[in-house]
This record gives sequence, structure tokens and C-alpha cells, in this order.
Amino acid sequence: MDELTEWDVEQIERLCNGNKNAGQIVETKTGLIGRTFNHEDYVNGKAIVHVEKGKLLCVPSTLKLKGFID
Repeated sequence: MDELTEWDVEQIERLCNGNKNAGQIVETKTGLIGRTFNHEDYVNGKAIVHVEKGKLLCVPSTLKLKGFID
């Protein structure tokens, strides 16, 4: 029997954890690149954007979508 690869293990963890890493890569209006998580709710109508040095609350319409994380 073949051993599980790192990719196999990652896929199994995603299925078991409800894919809590899923989200988007975004750019803020000030040019910062960050990410959002699909499982996080908005706070006072603003999206939580995780950047290198913490979190920001951003108006969703000011974010530029750069990519997706499954």
C-alpha cells in the first residue's frame, strides 16, 4: 500500500476541519496584502483582514480580490 503524501494529509485535514482555512487574498486601499477567512463574520459591516502584523477591519467594497484559498 502506498503511503499518504503531504498533499493527501492536507486534504484529509481540510475535510475533517470543515476547511477553516478557506478564504480570499485581498489588497487593502492602502496597498497592504492580507487574507480573509470564509468562516469569520463581519464586524459592524466590515471584513476582518489578517495582515502580517495583525488584523484590520476594512469596508468590503474597498478590498481588491487577488486570489482564493481553498
